[in-house]
Amino acid sequence: MIRWNTIKSYGIAAIFCLVSNLVPAQKHFVIYSVTGNVSIKTNNEESRAIAGKLLTANHVININTDGGIALICKEGTIFSITETGSFSLDQFGNSCPTGTGHTITNYAQYLWKHGTKPYDNPGRFRKAYMNGIGARTGLGEIWVNSMFDTLNYSGIGDLPLSWKSYSEKQFDFHLYYSDNIETPLFSDVLSKDIILISDFLSSMKQGGTFYWTVSTRGGENTRLNVLNYVSKETYEGVLSGIGNRKPAIEAPAEQAYRTAFMLEDAHYLAEAYQYYTKAVSLDSTNALYRSTLMSFKKDYEIK
Repeated sequence: MIRWNTIKSYGIAAIFCLVSNLVPAQKHFVIYSVTGNVSIKTNNEESRAIAGKLLTANHVININTDGGIALICKEGTIFSITETGSFSLDQFGNSCPTGTGHTITNYAQYLWKHGTKPYDNPGRFRKAYMNGIGARTGLGEIWVNSMFDTLNYSGIGDLPLSWKSYSEKQFDFHLYYSDNIETPLFSDVLSKDIILISDFLSSMKQGGTFYWTVSTRGGENTRLNVLNYVSKETYEGVLSGIGNRKPAIEAPAEQAYRTAFMLEDAHYLAEAYQYYTKAVSLDSTNALYRSTLMSFKKDYEIK
């Protein structure tokens, strides 16, 4: 059986639709995930199917009982083959349907790009395929990572809020409730350009929206960064929208990495860190997973 996973985006949720049509031929495919005993044959040479491997129309996929494989197309779609037998990729036509969901389509295109033309530091380039993730933005003497413009946090794990200043070494940090931006809920004088959410978590109420700002000591910064301390139910809904719409074939490590990517794209950074770490623990030999975890920690000042 050949299953199509095309994508539509409803907020963070990525929906994988199953379509019965065969995939038209495509020059290159990248293996997304493998389950069971699957091998790749070309020019009378046969090798084990491995996630990340680049395939062409000249390859033949051999799937034994209880095996399956998921392949990524350049257009940002993923299709799975779960039927036992041999499948020549040249039978699939000239192109794949174009992905229609923004987040997961970008994710598939990112993996396809890495599989066809590997980056020297692949984890660092993931942000080019995400929404609203750019460089630090500055106001006066303070520069803040643009991901902190709006940050979602479920209470799971911890995360540093960070900034850069090239002139001062002491900072005033203030946290406000969204209904009152005149009187801080929490204030602190810092001698470093970082503060952990756990340092002021007790001042927040889950389910509320908060603002935080940082300025040089004695100065003023009118830039307000949003921190949504989401409810347990809201976060569980986000995870459900991600997890329940996975491709037909997806190993635990691939699922953890995809979940992390989509959580980061949705500005759930503390939670994404947990899943990037999980992906590495499940597949410690995967260079992409290791590179991404290292880049993620560097991007968000995680020690």
